[in-house]
Amino acid sequence: MDPLTHGVASFALQRAFFPRVPWRGVLAILIAGFVLDADWFTATLGPRDYLRWHGAATHSLLFIGALVLAAFLLSRLAKNGARNGLLAPAVAAAALLHLVLDLCQSDGVAPLWPFSSRRFALDWLPTIDPWLLSILIAAIALPELFRLVSDEIGARTKRPRGQNGAGLGLTIAALYIGLRALLHANAVTALEARTIAGETPHRAAAFPDATSPFHWHGVVETQSALSVVLMRSMGGEVSYASGVTTLHKPEPSPTLAAAQSAPAAVDFLKFARFPKATVQAESEGYSVEIQDVKDQAGEIKSRAIFADIDLDKSSRVVSSALQWQKDLGGSR
Repeated sequence: MDPLTHGVASFALQRAFFPRVPWRGVLAILIAGFVLDADWFTATLGPRDYLRWHGAATHSLLFIGALVLAAFLLSRLAKNGARNGLLAPAVAAAALLHLVLDLCQSDGVAPLWPFSSRRFALDWLPTIDPWLLSILIAAIALPELFRLVSDEIGARTKRPRGQNGAGLGLTIAALYIGLRALLHANAVTALEARTIAGETPHRAAAFPDATSPFHWHGVVETQSALSVVLMRSMGGEVSYASGVTTLHKPEPSPTLAAAQSAPAAVDFLKFARFPKATVQAESEGYSVEIQDVKDQAGEIKSRAIFADIDLDKSSRVVSSALQWQKDLGGSR
């Protein structure tokens, strides 16, 4: 999830459930809502480190536990200990909210790191969701507007500033995510029930659209191909908003097998949801690229990675590396 959404969500959480913490507590809650994304710096280290560390260490329950422990120790050292007693649970709530929002996306997070590197992704929310962001901003801004009006007419309230509006906004946000989950389930069910070119799906997934909660980017894997389709899921009805794009798998060969055993391919295949290899013959041997069709289906335009392997004419690996995609086609 983008930093702005995480920040507004953390602020709404503070207003709704921890409205009486001092300003230092508010700052700590906001930091807890942001700090899990500290792993974004790994992109500067290259695609291999980014692939390994993004969504792992700083998105783990172990890291959140360390944050909560630090908040608890700080609250014990603070002078106004009575109010700062809420600091540790507030930090825990903000960090867990961040983790839940990222879990609802398609990139995948490893909350059990370092004990397990398994990643979880619900595929409900896009990286930037303008609808969710609008709900959260309204939860903060509208109560401020109503407060200005009430101050003008001399009305006073004993409730903490913005508490009702923030609570209502978080409730609406939860209902919105629940709607997305329902529409996603309908889309996946429709994909799994449809045969493509006479072949039964082995597995299927639906990835969220960035602009509409009713549009889903479906990927279906069959015996011989990977197919991509834009779907429209509304209520219990699912229709196809575009034609099916079929990406045929390459035939098994010693070249493909050698490429898949290359170090870059091994690293990439640990994380790719729907890997698709392309084998090209060249004058000095072969070039193999392995991409994740998830990135193409979801129109991922930044930080998409592919494995690039070069082999000689005897299908021996000459070089292998993880590369950043410059466009959706994976060109270098």
